[in-house]
Amino acid sequence: MTLRLLVVVLVLALPACGFHLRDALVLPPDLGPVRVVSADRYSPLAESLSRSIERAGAELALPDQTDTAVLDLVAERWGDTPISVDAFGRAQEYSLRYATIFEVRSADGTVLVPRQAVELSRDYISVPTNSVGTEGERDILVKELRREMSASILRRIDAVARREPGALMGEAPTAAEGGDAPGDAAPSPAATPVAEPTPSAESGDEGG
Repeated sequence: MTLRLLVVVLVLALPACGFHLRDALVLPPDLGPVRVVSADRYSPLAESLSRSIERAGAELALPDQTDTAVLDLVAERWGDTPISVDAFGRAQEYSLRYATIFEVRSADGTVLVPRQAVELSRDYISVPTNSVGTEGERDILVKELRREMSASILRRIDAVARREPGALMGEAPTAAEGGDAPGDAAPSPAATPVAEPTPSAESGDEGG
């Protein structure tokens, strides 16, 4: 009896502390089988997105299927930008930036989610005399940014799919993406390490 009462109290307390369950991912209606493609054949991001889309209830395209919807990762770029130096002029702090350009097309080629860019970043310390530790920290950040990029792309798709059906044609998501993280803002074009045609939507920049 005491255990049941404790469970009830915890459930009632969750909303008070700001915890809310995330709504289920909404995908465009009649999407059909989905194939995630990438310029990088072995892209970990493409694999992560495939798993997430399948968990959301979509059907992944079989290897021999051709008439399928496509989530196209047009480009992925990584960049390390020095942001501080030590007394000897050696870089000791970097900003790790990860940018992608993607779009979603239906089986007949209709653009469901227009081509757009997403950019995330994290800062890390690089001690010139301890390169091993620095590489370990950077590897952790790379994995973290990939997870966040996958979630951010799915939120963009979700935002478009929740609109009226007509909004799936040629209109990019607005800046109110659902909060990738505090500090999201559109970076200047010079800061974007993606050498591709200018996308139709803003690039979300997430600082550490």
